Amino acid sequence: MSHLAAPLTDMPPLTGVAGTDPYIELLKNVLTGAVYEESAWRREDGYHRDKFRPLKSLRQFFLKSWAKRGYLVVKAQHFDAKKRELGTDWPLFGYSMVGKRRLDQLEVAIRTIAAEQIPGNILEAGVWRGGASMFMKALLNHLGEGHRQLWLADSFEGLPKPRLAPDTKDKRHDLSECDFLKVSIETVSANFERFGLLDENVRFLKGWFCDSLPHANPGKLALLRLDGDLYESTMDVLKPLYQNVVPGGFVVVDDYLAWSGCREAIDEFRELHKINAPMFNIDGTGVYWRVPQAQPSVAAA
Repeated sequence: MSHLAAPLTDMPPLTGVAGTDPYIELLKNVLTGAVYEESAWRREDGYHRDKFRPLKSLRQFFLKSWAKRGYLVVKAQHFDAKKRELGTDWPLFGYSMVGKRRLDQLEVAIRTIAAEQIPGNILEAGVWRGGASMFMKALLNHLGEGHRQLWLADSFEGLPKPRLAPDTKDKRHDLSECDFLKVSIETVSANFERFGLLDENVRFLKGWFCDSLPHANPGKLALLRLDGDLYESTMDVLKPLYQNVVPGGFVVVDDYLAWSGCREAIDEFRELHKINAPMFNIDGTGVYWRVPQAQPSVAAA
């Protein structure tokens, strides 16, 4: 099947309360690590983004041996506020790598859901350290919407190895061995607890999306956030869960403009199911759309 990229419109500027609440703005800066200039530093033991690039074997051996003993070699790097705003670097410290603008969009979405009383829960598929979900939970509590369930779906073991052609054609997309992306469910739960955000409405779905999501029962969704990077992972979220998103609800895709496999999956799914809702460019990486009031029926595959 051919797939046509959907036309994109820039996200409208923040209006009203969004972007002006000092508590929420501080939360964004803390969760993205923007309050720590040292968060731009990087480990030199292959743990960070360069895991898939070859290191000299002897150097790698010593760096990994030291890391196991609690000694880290870290390269000091200049903190680039623009990169952190756009989410184009990976913070050594911090709870989210999505950047401030994508958190701005989540703020607008959650405030809209609350103001318009759009029914349903929230689900994020692909959570890393949990920062984006922590932000949504804190904002829901702040707005008196803490009764909504917040679902965190993840393998909690990093990314799967690419298997399908849209993912395997670019070897840079194989981050299955990247330790930086492997965050345990215990760590994410502890992060929520550290911020006082862990309660009975925070639910975890552990497993590869293809295994866990077809049997999940998150209920109706006011917001579905996809951060699976790969074509296969993106499809594994859309097929069972898109039908759960209520009219007026938000579908947020973290890597549409950064990962070709993710973009291909979104375009293919929207074309197949005749989804014509306008898609908005958040920051040159992420996009979102709202489910129209009268949408074609999408049955789970």
